[in-house]
Amino acid sequence: MRIRRHGRGGGIAGLVLVLGLAGLWIRFGLYGFLARQAPVGSPILVVEGWMPDGVLQQAVEWAETNGVVRIIATGGPVATGSWLAEWNTYAEMTRARLEAMGAADRFEVTAVPAPKVRRGRTRESARALNEALGMEAGAFNLASEGLHTRRSWRAFQSVFGEGTAVGSVALTPEEYDGSDWWTCSEGVRAMVGETVAYLHDLVMNRPAGRCFDP
Repeated sequence: MRIRRHGRGGGIAGLVLVLGLAGLWIRFGLYGFLARQAPVGSPILVVEGWMPDGVLQQAVEWAETNGVVRIIATGGPVATGSWLAEWNTYAEMTRARLEAMGAADRFEVTAVPAPKVRRGRTRESARALNEALGMEAGAFNLASEGLHTRRSWRAFQSVFGEGTAVGSVALTPEEYDGSDWWTCSEGVRAMVGETVAYLHDLVMNRPAGRCFDP
């Protein structure tokens, strides 16, 4: 009597299927998950001051078509070239960039600098903003760059709490987008780095808490 063994073959086929589905999700779904696009209705747009000029310009263009009245730049001390820079923080530098773009002619542009911290810079920026806005912030949108958006949104939402609706606007990096991130080293590095950092934040049960969080 011949005994048929199906266990090993079925297990391998199942593993291949799972890996294939995981690969498809990473390829087509992970970018959209990390680059969280979920704005709320609010006249306030908060921009992270470390973003490049081209990405910051996207934030201004988004503000022009989404009922924004006030743009607030956040960020702590400038990390590179601080002895040469006219501004001490990314928040102040980005306010100046927005003014140079002409955004101050259309919006109220302000800066909320954050103090220097060893880690958790995004969270510290959120704390500084919370102190500055106080009860004024019933809702606002946070603009960040691509794959970093979900982590930044988690940090700000955690600091402001359930009483404030924090929306997120994921701006497109200059080097890649959601359709071709896997074709360039910048996109792959960003995807791997942000995925690992997000999982680390979940395991440690803290939002945007890595040592060198921009």
